[in-house]
Amino acid sequence: MTTPAQRAEIAAEEMESEESLRRLDRAYGCYAYVGLFIMAAAAIVMHVSGENWEGYAIGLILPALLFPVALVVAFAQSARLRRHRILVVLGLSTLFLVALTVAGVFRRCCEERPSERASYAVFVLYGAAVALVPSWWFAAGRWRYRKSLGSNPH
Repeated sequence: MTTPAQRAEIAAEEMESEESLRRLDRAYGCYAYVGLFIMAAAAIVMHVSGENWEGYAIGLILPALLFPVALVVAFAQSARLRRHRILVVLGLSTLFLVALTVAGVFRRCCEERPSERASYAVFVLYGAAVALVPSWWFAAGRWRYRKSLGSNPH
């Protein structure tokens, strides 16, 4: 038999674990959005000819508006949940890709630069990895996390 104080303590622990799970879901969901958007943008840039560019670019306008929000939320949740190493790796790899992109933009004036296909391939590989890691989280990691907390994994 538990006392009301013990029941309140158990309920508080369950609420804390549920909030932590929601934060992890938000972080992985935002990284999935970032990965899918980058893959879509890279695919359009790689495979669309100059005359059809505008039609495909219009299809990316709405997702592009949400992209910075998803990126900031993903970074914030990664910083908040830094004990989850996968989120830290996703955040650092995203910062590394942003640094490479900025360096590539400023090196456009130079004659020695990597081929455009190679740089697009890096974006596609990054996007695929960042989309697959959250897929793993929602497929298996979420239930393992709940199980490690001792709650019912549903």
